[in-house]
Amino acid sequence: MKNLKFILAFILTATIIAVSWTSRADEQKTKPYPLDACLVCGMKFGAMGEPCVFVYKSQEIKVCDKSEKADFDKNPEKYMKKLAEAEAKLKK
Repeated sequence: MKNLKFILAFILTATIIAVSWTSRADEQKTKPYPLDACLVCGMKFGAMGEPCVFVYKSQEIKVCDKSEKADFDKNPEKYMKKLAEAEAKLKK
């Protein structure tokens, strides 16, 4: 009985550690936003204050404000395609 409690405690501890590492690994997989302008309107950051920052499918996204985040949320794939095209131009 004493061995069973030890085994269960070990399994529980190992599970907690594994979940903790997994969630940290997911956080680290977020790609940083590569552009210096809003993804929705194209305006350079800085003129209108702090951008609205959020994560979509492990990609950090920056837009000018919450209304532009709402525009992004209406058609995210359109803007993800735009981001991919902009990144491709940066690599050239």
